[in-house]
Amino acid sequence: MNVLIGDEFKDVFKGLASLVDVGGGTGTVAMAIAKNLPDMKCIVLDLPPVVANLQGSGNLEFVAGDMFEKIPLANAVLLKSILHDWNDEECMKILKNCKKANNRKWKS
Repeated sequence: MNVLIGDEFKDVFKGLASLVDVGGGTGTVAMAIAKNLPDMKCIVLDLPPVVANLQGSGNLEFVAGDMFEKIPLANAVLLKSILHDWNDEECMKILKNCKKANNRKWKS
């Protein structure tokens, strides 16, 4: 996983202070990002039973929640293995919550 977050990919995350990994499970991807980008806050959002016994550290935090209800605020949202599991209506709910969670300023 560190290969995906190596020096050649750091520009992808340039200017971002925070990222939420929606449905991030045990945090494998977010841990790799947090390790390679120590100034970025990484949040893993997953269902309570998934993150109940997981401990964050430094710039990594685990949040119990439901992506259909609310996604934590962040500069970027990662949907690594999510949308393909849901129908169009459910995907729209997830994407609308992603938009609400994104705290970057956008031009209209």
